[in-house]
Amino acid sequence: MKIATVALLAGTAMGLASLTVWALTPGATAYRTESDALEAQAPAGPERDAALDTTGRRAPAESWKFSSGSTLRVEGRLGHSALPSGRDSESYVFVDVRAETAGVATTPAPLNLAIVVDRSGSMRGKRLDNAIAAAKGTLRRLREGDVVSVVSFDSRVTEVVPPTPVDESSRERLVARMDSIVPGGETCISCGLESAMSLLRGRGDMVNRVLLLSDGDATEGVRDVPGLRALAGRMRDMGSTVTTVGVDVEYNERIMSAIALESNGRHHFVANAADLPRVFDTELQSLVRTVAKDAELRVTLAPGVELLQVFDRTFRREGSDLVVPLGAFTAAEDKTLLVRVRVPRGIEGERAVASVRLGFDDLVSRGRGSCEGELGTLLTSDPGRVSSLDSVVAGRLGRSTTAASLNSANGLWNKGQLADARRELERARGELAAQRSAATAAAPGELKAQVAEDFDKQLAALDDAEQGFAPATPGAPAPAATAAPAQVRSNASRAVDLAF
Repeated sequence: MKIATVALLAGTAMGLASLTVWALTPGATAYRTESDALEAQAPAGPERDAALDTTGRRAPAESWKFSSGSTLRVEGRLGHSALPSGRDSESYVFVDVRAETAGVATTPAPLNLAIVVDRSGSMRGKRLDNAIAAAKGTLRRLREGDVVSVVSFDSRVTEVVPPTPVDESSRERLVARMDSIVPGGETCISCGLESAMSLLRGRGDMVNRVLLLSDGDATEGVRDVPGLRALAGRMRDMGSTVTTVGVDVEYNERIMSAIALESNGRHHFVANAADLPRVFDTELQSLVRTVAKDAELRVTLAPGVELLQVFDRTFRREGSDLVVPLGAFTAAEDKTLLVRVRVPRGIEGERAVASVRLGFDDLVSRGRGSCEGELGTLLTSDPGRVSSLDSVVAGRLGRSTTAASLNSANGLWNKGQLADARRELERARGELAAQRSAATAAAPGELKAQVAEDFDKQLAALDDAEQGFAPATPGAPAPAATAAPAQVRSNASRAVDLAF
C-alpha cells in the first residue's frame, strides 16, 4: 500500500481522537485560463524558459515547505508537494516550532512558580514526605527575583506560601513553611488549580508555571475530564502552563494528561515517590532556560481550502484563521501542529494553501518576535507527478495515531478487556511498521535517519506497552497485578509527549 493511502486512512481513523474536527463550506474561487495562469507564474525574460518544464508547464517550486526564524525556528511543510488538478484532494499542513539550543537570554526572565501539592489521605507517609522534600529542593534552587507560591489541597485549599519574591532572607523561611503540610481527606484537584491561578495573576512580565502533583483521582470539586480541561484552558489563556506529576499508580492518568495537554504542559509519571526530587529538578532546570513565552501560531488558509481536522491541540477560529496558543519555550523544546485540509481542484500550476505566522515574546532579544512563511502545492493533470505523502509529515501523523492507540489500549484495559487491549497494540504496531518502511524508503537521503528515528520511537512505545500488558507467565490471563497499572500511566505520559 502506498504511504499516501496508508497515512490518509490513518488520518481518517484519527478523527475521533483529535481534539476537534471542523467542516467548513469552501469559499468561491475565481479561476483564470490555464495560459493566463502560466504566464503570470513564469518570470519575465530569459528566466522564463528555465522555469517551465518540457511540457510548457511551470516546474514544481519548493513552495510546499519553508523555514524561518532565529530564537524560535518555524518549519512548515505540506503533506504533498503536488496534487491532481482534476479532483479535490486531502493533504496536511504541518508546522514544527523549535527553540534554538544556542538561544540564551542575557537577563533570564524571572519565574512566577506555583507548586500545588496533593495532601489527601492517600499521600500519607513516604509519598508526602518525598513531595515536600522535592518542593524544598526547588525552593532552594530558585533564583533571586523569582516569585514562588505553594498550595496544598485535599477537599480544601491551604495557602502554604503566598506569592513571595525569593531572596537570601526569604528562602529558608519559605522552606520551613513546607513542614506545615499534613495529610488530610479527599482530593479536589480543581480547588488547587483555581487557587494557583489566582496567586499567579498580575505578573505578565514573568514566566508563569504551575507544578501540580497528585497521587489520586478527583473526588471533590470539578471531577470530569472536560471540566478540568476547561480550567486548564483558562490557565493557558492567562499565560500559565501546567506541568502535571502523577505519583505511584493510583492517580487518574486521563485527568492529569488532559490538564497538561490543554495548558501546553508536560506530564510526568513517577512510579516511585523517591524520584520526585529528580523530576522537580528537571522541570526547574528547563524553566530557567526559557527563551520565549506567549507564543501563538496563526495559520491562514487560502480561499477554497477547507479545514477538516486539527490533531491533538486546542485552537480557536478567527475568520479563515486557525489560531493555536503554544505558550512558553525552553531551549531545544519542540512543539508541532498538524492539520488535515481539503485542497480544491483547479487549473494546473501553483496553488496557495496556507500562510503561517508565529508571534511570541522573545526573551533572548527582549522584544516581540515573529517569523512566517507561505505554503503552496502544484496542481497537475499528470498522475506521474502527483506526490506521495511527505515522509516527515507521515512521521508526525504516525505520532498522533500512536498516541491514540496507547490511549485506546488504556481504555480497553481499564474496562477489563485485556485481550482487546493487546490486540489494539498489535494492530497499531503492524500498521506503523509498514508506514515506517514506506516513509523511510521515500525520504530523501538527508532525512532518512530523522524519519527512521521518529518511527522507531513510536514503535518502542508500542513495544513497551505490549510487554507491560503481557501475561506475567505463559498462559496467564493477565499481567502481574502491579505491572499493568504502571503501564497504563506510562502509556499516558508517552502519549502526551508523542502528541506534542
